[in-house]
Amino acid sequence: MQPAEVARSLSEQYPYREVQARQLATLFHPYLPSPPTLVVHGISATCKSTIIRGVLSTLQTPHAVIRSSECITGRHLLTKIIWNTLDALDQKSEWEKFGKGRCEHVSSLAVLLEECLAARAPEKQGKFVLVLDEIDRQREAPHTLLSALARLGEIIPSLCVVLVLSSTPRPLFLQNVAVPHISFPPYSRKEAIDILLASPVPVVEGLPAETSAQIYPHFVSTVYDTLTGPTAGSIPTFRSICQRLWPQFVAPVVQSEAAPGGGTEWDFARLVVKNRVLFRHQGESSLVHRIVPGDSSAPGKTNRTPFAPTAASSALPHLPYFPTLILTSAYLASHIPQRLDTIFFSKFSSSSLSARNKRAHHRRRLKVLSQAQAADRAADDPSTPNKKGKRSKTRITKSTLSSAFETSSATTSAIGGSAGITGPSTILTARPFPLERLLAIYHAVDPNPPANPIHTPAVADQIYAELATLRRLRLVVPASGNHGGTSMGSGNTSADAGEKWCVNVSGDWIGELAKGIGVEVGEWLAGGLD
Repeated sequence: MQPAEVARSLSEQYPYREVQARQLATLFHPYLPSPPTLVVHGISATCKSTIIRGVLSTLQTPHAVIRSSECITGRHLLTKIIWNTLDALDQKSEWEKFGKGRCEHVSSLAVLLEECLAARAPEKQGKFVLVLDEIDRQREAPHTLLSALARLGEIIPSLCVVLVLSSTPRPLFLQNVAVPHISFPPYSRKEAIDILLASPVPVVEGLPAETSAQIYPHFVSTVYDTLTGPTAGSIPTFRSICQRLWPQFVAPVVQSEAAPGGGTEWDFARLVVKNRVLFRHQGESSLVHRIVPGDSSAPGKTNRTPFAPTAASSALPHLPYFPTLILTSAYLASHIPQRLDTIFFSKFSSSSLSARNKRAHHRRRLKVLSQAQAADRAADDPSTPNKKGKRSKTRITKSTLSSAFETSSATTSAIGGSAGITGPSTILTARPFPLERLLAIYHAVDPNPPANPIHTPAVADQIYAELATLRRLRLVVPASGNHGGTSMGSGNTSADAGEKWCVNVSGDWIGELAKGIGVEVGEWLAGGLD
């Protein structure tokens, strides 16, 4: 298929992007030479990624697309590139041959990518396109990351690297000249309105088709001029606002209300006067992003109902199984001291006899503590007789264990081994934890572990992607740079050395979520006591 034919086929579905589609089809054509590096830039929601995917799929060019916004560290980005490349080349079953699914540095990435492309069948040898979407938004990336990734196409002859940027790049930002750029300008007013009018009109029961065809174009123009245009909104936002306000805008026509001014029919001018408050309140609220959608069915019922803790807790959102298990592991990593990991999560103590091991450990620990406390009380109170040789029983409860944890050590070093931080043990306060510890706790508390973990692909990439989503939801947040004496500057060239995280949710909600997947958070925090 010629580049012009590819552009025409895509312009029918994605209008006003024919020039960019023709340029991409020319550069990605299987029988035409491609540059080693290509920069595609434009603001958000300008159809950059969609056009790139459409051109590559139409030309049937082997490609892999990596979204940098889903990668929380530099090492996660490099590992995700390897996994997506193996998936695109149908070599995911042979992941053990290519670094066992791990990549620590860009130099290792170049070697692994060259090995993956060289292992292809002879009939599949040819051009391969690696698309790095939103690469300029990579978290804590060193300033040399883009330049290093841009050199991959020069090292590997059959590789073409596409860097998709959400902003206009500065001159020579790749420290290289003659790198082709393709710009995706924002949609103008006419283009945005034409794109929206090309889609079908939202159906409203009781509204005649002729009236809808006459009023809807004027309504779309008004929404763009009053809401979308001044806020630099995108096409998806523009479409969602129109679909939300259109049934309320034509409600007087559907309900057969009398038109003002003695008119017999409702026209656009009368509807605008009737619904002038709609654009002020409902329209502005449509532009506000919410994580959890509000219940608009009964807005007044919530204000009149007194506060009830059970109702508030049931209204909290529930997460799927995989992110719930990750969030539970992060909560345990934040609230269990690292010195107890060997007791709680090690293979030697977290086997089928884990409950008995934990009970025995804490009984011995509480026995020593109780004897020491009894000796102190006897020393303070001289009237208390000293009964030697008589063994006193110690009753173990969760409250006793909690108090024992709080007073178990007079001096506890903070995570990271920084000197000068002393005080009582803070098992009930959230502490920062590294990603390696999160992965270890995840495998320890997983209620459904794999039958044969040796031949099972690593789940670190999936965990990192879900952790990036939890970070966007502010459920898991990065720890401060000075916490634990660890430097977290963005100029680090290492993958994610020293990076620590912390949970940002309450324990009650985590407990309710974890019960849904078969994990009891209280048992892990209490050491397995009944």
